[in-house]
Amino acid sequence: MGIKEERVLVVDPKAQAAERLLKRLSVAIKTFGLYPQHHPVAVRALEGLAAAIRPYLGTYGPFVARITKHSFVIDGVSYGGEAYHSLALHMYARKLAVITILPAVSDKELASLLSVVGMDRLGLEAAGGIEHLLWQSGVGNVQVIELTLDQEQEAEALGLNAFLAQCLRRRLAPPEREAVIDILYAADHTAQLLQNVYLMCAEVFDKITPEDQTGHAYQAVRTLDRLILDEPLEGQPQLYASLAEAVLLVEESLRSALPRILIERASEDTSAKFLLTHATIDQLTEIIARAVDGVDVEKRVAGILRALALPGRKAEALLSLLDARLQPPGARLGWLSDAVRPSLGEAADGREPEVPPEFVFEDGVIVINHEELAERLREAKLIDEATTLREVIMTLVDVLRNETDEEELLDLADALAGHLPWMVDHQEFALLATVLERLKRIVTAGDGSRSALAAGIVKRMTEHPLLDHLLAALWAGRDTPAEPEIRQVLEVLAGDAVLPLIRVLGGEPRAGMRAVLCDILVLIGRDHVSELGSFVHDERWYLVRNIANILGRLQSPEAVTHLERATGHPEYRVRREVADALARLGTEAAQDLLVRLLGDPDRRIQLKAVQALDAWGARRAMSKLLAILMARDPLHRHHDLKAVVLEALERLAAKEALPVLRRLAGNPLALGQRSGELRTLARRAVAAIEGQAPPDAGKRAPSVQASWGSGTHG
Repeated sequence: MGIKEERVLVVDPKAQAAERLLKRLSVAIKTFGLYPQHHPVAVRALEGLAAAIRPYLGTYGPFVARITKHSFVIDGVSYGGEAYHSLALHMYARKLAVITILPAVSDKELASLLSVVGMDRLGLEAAGGIEHLLWQSGVGNVQVIELTLDQEQEAEALGLNAFLAQCLRRRLAPPEREAVIDILYAADHTAQLLQNVYLMCAEVFDKITPEDQTGHAYQAVRTLDRLILDEPLEGQPQLYASLAEAVLLVEESLRSALPRILIERASEDTSAKFLLTHATIDQLTEIIARAVDGVDVEKRVAGILRALALPGRKAEALLSLLDARLQPPGARLGWLSDAVRPSLGEAADGREPEVPPEFVFEDGVIVINHEELAERLREAKLIDEATTLREVIMTLVDVLRNETDEEELLDLADALAGHLPWMVDHQEFALLATVLERLKRIVTAGDGSRSALAAGIVKRMTEHPLLDHLLAALWAGRDTPAEPEIRQVLEVLAGDAVLPLIRVLGGEPRAGMRAVLCDILVLIGRDHVSELGSFVHDERWYLVRNIANILGRLQSPEAVTHLERATGHPEYRVRREVADALARLGTEAAQDLLVRLLGDPDRRIQLKAVQALDAWGARRAMSKLLAILMARDPLHRHHDLKAVVLEALERLAAKEALPVLRRLAGNPLALGQRSGELRTLARRAVAAIEGQAPPDAGKRAPSVQASWGSGTHG
């Protein structure tokens, strides 16, 4: 259902300037979508936008707009209705959540922005998205946050766009909700999300106070609480524990304010109370200690404990920790417990409350109402039906293995296939794995139509909707006993599931689920490298990146042939994953490809290739490595690359490089006037290769190796 927004009459000068700017931006984007950048019509549109944006930036500073499907929000003012709907939808469809234009923006950068945003959606996605294209164009004064996230940016970006945009409306779309739940499973990512909400409010709302910022962070906690309540019961404790820990992992300004507001509202807000009661003793001690500021400590702690209504033993343990944490100078140990305990009554003395006589029943008397009896009978019937069905299914498998009549075989196969959905829906995964394993044995036996029918039943498990339901159960059952059972089912399916799982991987929007799918394909794909490798030519760069990751983790020499075809992929992130995969393989053929990647146009790929070379690969690449060292670099753009090459030559004890290394170490001008660090590395390399003590021991220059992270399942 759509969201209908009416534009409020704008009277504030800043809001009026923003309104004019949005209209100019709309005209310019549509114009650049129709005409080339240097066409006279496009030039006039750019001039009109510049004429509107320069006064705004000069008077009010950066232009920051949050984008929803139907409107824009600038400094707390919503611009909706027909005048802005078209532009908002255009930018939203291109995955834009927030756009920031800085005062130093140039006309060239504005033109690049208009050209990129004016592209058709499919072409834009194929090219890597708005953020990637702006980076390629060297645009530094226009910053964007996209709704579609790389896995390595997910926790940071989500807090600044989808979550903030939606939690202020008190609802999340299903894909965004799944992304937030993914983040909730990691306390540090949840803390980053809360921190981002806290910081982003200062950009979205004009003249917001720190107290209001904390209030928005608290509302984010309440929104997360509502999301957790919609999750399966067995997963809720872990999510609440992660959320409670996140409250203490945010930065200091928020870490001091957020516990205070949680404590203050625990008596009236069930979200705050529920979160605090699910915190560990240590977490709760830290939260209360931060909320109590030293005035009326005993009274405030007593009020907090009464509001939380903790069980007796937990309250006693909490008081003991608070005793030590809040003990003022000169106070005796136990001062707080003695002061607080009388005001808590029986709840804090560790004893079970006395049961009134009217509620004490004799053991021989059983009283049960009709509804409860009916429920118990229904449960018993279901248990009995499940037991019977398990026996029926195993009987069908045994009969299928021994039946000779062709018509009976067909009926048996249909009946057995009809029970597959029941096993998935009722989480009978151990039974399902056993059934599939026995069917695979029938297939391997190669007994004519019997084997063909068994193969057909197995194949049914790899098709929609059964495979989708199985993967949904795997996602919902993470870190529960169901997870290893479902993985066992997929391991039994093995080769039959490889291609279907790759197809699912190519369309899966959740980063966490993509990582799970990659893990499964590594588990079952060792004998199916060729099927996996056939996807390196896929048009979806993100799928090719995951395939390269899987091939590297399989560590099969056969993977080199397929990875070779991706070394020239136009997307940097694919080539980065290929370099990591080749480093894992460690074969001579893989080292040969790493030598080839030394010529990659992207310096980051060159760095990865150098770091992954072994002694054999370094000898093969010696001429290229020395050429990198000897290349003129007056602007020091390749300083870090040369440093990594010097470290690699030292690590690999490359004697062939000694003549060049001695020259570089002894000639102050050989590496340029500002290359003292490189000369130090050259001297260390010479000393290490010759077996001498390194010069300047203990003053080794820091390596740049850690600066270049590995790709993930994005």
